[in-house]
Amino acid sequence: MPYVPPQPQPGGYGFGPPVPPAPSSAAGRGWLWALGGAGVASVVWAAVVFATGGFPGRDDGSPDLAGYTFREDICPDTDLSAAKKQYPEEKASPKSDAATHKALDAMWCTTSLEPSGAQYSSATVTVEMWLYKATDPTANFEAQYESFDQRGDSGNTFSVRKVPGIGDVAYLVTPEEPRETGSSAYLAVRDGWMTYQMSFSNYVSSSDTGVSEPDLSEIEEMLKQDTKATLRKLGG
Repeated sequence: MPYVPPQPQPGGYGFGPPVPPAPSSAAGRGWLWALGGAGVASVVWAAVVFATGGFPGRDDGSPDLAGYTFREDICPDTDLSAAKKQYPEEKASPKSDAATHKALDAMWCTTSLEPSGAQYSSATVTVEMWLYKATDPTANFEAQYESFDQRGDSGNTFSVRKVPGIGDVAYLVTPEEPRETGSSAYLAVRDGWMTYQMSFSNYVSSSDTGVSEPDLSEIEEMLKQDTKATLRKLGG
């Protein structure tokens, strides 16, 4: 299996462990829960918040979901038009999972891509969305991403920048020093009581001569374009 750069996952209310690529033989709902990453961390931490109470809702007491609703499968509405300009080939069908609860809805979609003519180089794009129906995620979401530059994972350090014009607040998380063999980047959005993250990681193989790989600025633009298009399709 080719090396995949470490992927620190912000997700939910805490940092999950690095998430490995889903095996090609995975099927059904079980594969995504088995990852043990952001999705699981979100549900566990959310359960603690639900048990201890949370912030008040809107004036009428209802959660502000900003027009988003629960979907069993968000993959059909996950727009990767920008990513597919660099990585036009899908290595396998996108993998989705979803869970609904009276306090929290959670949805995921992961897509594995590769550039034309590549044997080993690849990229993984994961979209995660949470709809908080019992607690306001604002304070935890902002603290989580604004402090992301304080942590390092396997020698990596990260920078965090706000991105205007997406949701109520959006954060772009990028490595300070991308690796020669690949890098990871994240765009996280809060819109009302909805939180969202699109993560991108790629593996660059020296064996794939002549294959063009995006630089970090291209990856950032890719995340911005595809996030905006995806959120429009998901109802925001």
